[in-house]
Amino acid sequence: MHREWFEPALAQHLDRVSAPEELWERVRNPQVRRKKSVHMSVNAAGMSACATVLLLAIWLVVGHSGLRSGDAQEIRAFVKDKAGIDVPLRAHAAGVQLTGASVSKEAVEIAYRVGKRDGRLVVGGRPTASGARVFTWSMDGRTYRLECATPEDLKIACNLCHIG
Repeated sequence: MHREWFEPALAQHLDRVSAPEELWERVRNPQVRRKKSVHMSVNAAGMSACATVLLLAIWLVVGHSGLRSGDAQEIRAFVKDKAGIDVPLRAHAAGVQLTGASVSKEAVEIAYRVGKRDGRLVVGGRPTASGARVFTWSMDGRTYRLECATPEDLKIACNLCHIG
């Protein structure tokens, strides 16, 4: 450091000054101050957790009903009971493993796997265009949509209902 100019500058500009009056007021009349931020953040975290649990419970009970099963007959009965739709699932679909089903107000979703890749058969909901990994058709006044991870899976997934 450059002591030749540093120390004289400090000596010239750093002199004693009087404390502000508000500081003296605090010294004369001390008050205990609480940290609200910690208390408020704990409350906020608790409220957030409660809201999340409540929304999850509403979603599970009111808007969403699901079944985890690999049994085609069990899934078929579940969908028919909850949505009134009889989806003609085959008991032993070649290359396809059923994993479950869910029913919401708009649609029925039947989940499956081809190899290690997930797919789904959606009955109802909004119609979408077919593509390399999506096939859409209508039957009995309902829209069906088969969605797969790869175009090859789409051909195999047809075995859910048809003999391939």
